Amino acid sequence: MKRTPVSTALGISYPVLQAGLPWVSNAELVAAVSNAGGLGIIGAGSAAPDWVREQIRLTRQQTDKPFGVNIIMIFTDD
Repeated sequence: MKRTPVSTALGISYPVLQAGLPWVSNAELVAAVSNAGGLGIIGAGSAAPDWVREQIRLTRQQTDKPFGVNIIMIFTDD
């Protein structure tokens, strides 16, 4: 196991952070990465809040490991 300041701070086994790619990083991928010792990240993109909430719920069902949610803070739907 490779311990680094980042992996220690995040509570993960390996310093591997999966990119939060919109339309790709769903609960199944995120849970798999987190269960393998990295940090899975849900790609919220411009998704509806209900979808994001559901992905968080599904991820929690599949892992008790840390994971994150990538939320775009500046987004216009023009």
